[in-house]
Amino acid sequence: MTARTDIPSAIVLAILTVADRYVLQLRDNFPTIASPGHWGLFGGGIEEHETPAEAIRREIGEELCLDVRNWRQLWTVRYYVPFWDGVVRHFIFTADVTGDWERHALREGQATGVFGIDKLPQPMQPVVSALIERHYTSVLARNLPSPCRVCQ
Repeated sequence: MTARTDIPSAIVLAILTVADRYVLQLRDNFPTIASPGHWGLFGGGIEEHETPAEAIRREIGEELCLDVRNWRQLWTVRYYVPFWDGVVRHFIFTADVTGDWERHALREGQATGVFGIDKLPQPMQPVVSALIERHYTSVLARNLPSPCRVCQ
């Protein structure tokens, strides 16, 4: 693979939840995009003079026709992206879209789906499953009801 000159300095990714399940996008199968034909998180590039928070709201509006306002920034991670042959900074946001999900309209990608942590679809880039697992263990699992001690 030859190095690309269009490496973005940063992108945004959305960990969207519907109740305790994860919203994922089956990416288009075009060789001109990162991770074609893989399941992934919604998101994209940060435009000039745009904050990461503005970018994630815009991207979800463009890709799912949802105006999500209750974003929570989780992490900033840097990792190597083979498509760009370089390290890219990723701003990771989360929002629960349970109340809005019925109004979504997919505008980018082949499909979207809502999956439980134990039923994540494949193929998926390892970093995406790692981010979802990190979210589940650090955010979602803490908010789930405790198991009934009588039922154990």
